[in-house]
Parts: sequence; C-alpha cells; structure tokens
Amino acid sequence: MRNNTLIWGLGNELLGDDAAGVVLARKIQQDPPPFCTAYECGLTPENFLKTIDPQTTKTLLVVDAADLGAEPGSTFLLSLDEEESVNFSSHGLPLGLMLEPYRNLVEIVLIAIQPYSLALGQGLSEPVAEAVDMIEKKIRQKAWHTIPWLHQEKRSPK
Repeated sequence: MRNNTLIWGLGNELLGDDAAGVVLARKIQQDPPPFCTAYECGLTPENFLKTIDPQTTKTLLVVDAADLGAEPGSTFLLSLDEEESVNFSSHGLPLGLMLEPYRNLVEIVLIAIQPYSLALGQGLSEPVAEAVDMIEKKIRQKAWHTIPWLHQEKRSPK
C-alpha cells in the first residue's frame, strides 16, 4: 500500500537559516503523523536514497532553504525541473539528477524556504522559524499542496 510520505530535511545547521529543512524534519520526528516518516538529511541527501521504496512511498517532500529572491520566510513548491534554476545552498549533487530514477515512481515535491541569513551561526531567523512552523502544520494536515508553486503561472488550475 502506497500511502507513506517521506520528508527529507536538508541544510547546514552551522549556517543560520540554511538549517530550516533539518529543523522541520526534527519537529516532525518528535511527534510523527502515522502517514509520515521524516529524515534529517543535512548535507548528504544522497545517503537517504535507500529510504525511497516505490512499493510503499507515495510522496517525497524535500525541504530546504533556497535563495528565491523573495521575502525571507517565503515558501514555494518546486518541481524537479525547476530545481536546476534555484540556488539551493548546501548540497552539491543536484536533486534533479539524484532523484531522476524515482521521478515516475513517486510524487516528488520540493519545498523551498527563502532564508534571511546564511551567515555562520546557529538558529533560525524569525521569518524562517515561522515558515517552518507553517510547513509543519500543513504537512500534519496533508495540505502541503496549498503552498504556492514558485512558477504558479505554469500550472493549470485543479
């Protein structure tokens, strides 16, 4: 039965808001919903590829800070195709390339959070911490699709 949602939290905890994905994964892990498993992937999401099982995984949500040129704390959904045009700061291997073999097997959604600061230091800025809380609520409600797409004009209404 394919009803499991995986959450990969990406980021570097030493670079301020870049830790947003890791912080989100940790919050979900503290009280995981029955449909969801969260992983703190940090800087090495490629080490978590084995967690994707097309027999049981319906959706993979990848959460990371990304410079979108938006207001700090803004959140957007991206497709794998859009990932190449966005500056995800902390991981080397492009997600699109890494997740390509799974593209037609599971739904893959990237959730990008605009950072305020990526300077050396620990802790999230207020707007990014608020964005993480909002995303956590949406995940728990299975409502992540209500986060706007980065390029909404390319999407047809449902």
